[in-house]
Amino acid sequence: MDETAIEKINEIKDQTEQLLRKSTIDDPVETRQLLQNIEANLPIAVRLNEHGLNSLREQGKYINNNDDVLQVDSVLYMGDMGGILCAIECQMDADSGKELLMTSITHLKIDPSHPLAEQIKRYQKKRMASMAIADIGKRRSKFKPQKKKRGFGR
Repeated sequence: MDETAIEKINEIKDQTEQLLRKSTIDDPVETRQLLQNIEANLPIAVRLNEHGLNSLREQGKYINNNDDVLQVDSVLYMGDMGGILCAIECQMDADSGKELLMTSITHLKIDPSHPLAEQIKRYQKKRMASMAIADIGKRRSKFKPQKKKRGFGR
């Protein structure tokens, strides 16, 4: 690897550490360990779940076959907004070539025979629950009913 590639990798690692330190949704220690475990056990066979398929549809992209087994080739951490993102090459339609897709690990079904399947499922469940709690807090403050003002002295 040349010096430029090594510098870029180190820059990404520094950014990952900064994002992990600032995270309010993911546990920094657990997430860092999971990232290291995933990187050591790549590739991972996956399928898109309903969230993943819906996300693609919203972007105007459609996978040729929803049941295709896809392969995670690399991962990176994108903070509270994205969590662990997975890079997947997939055939979008019969006419085009393969396209690189970046999607959250929460949008994937992991091959149950993979050694990290249970650890990844725990992360997915915990992240989804944390995101739901964070989302409820945001919505509750927007729609919190105002107390009726009754006037002076009441």
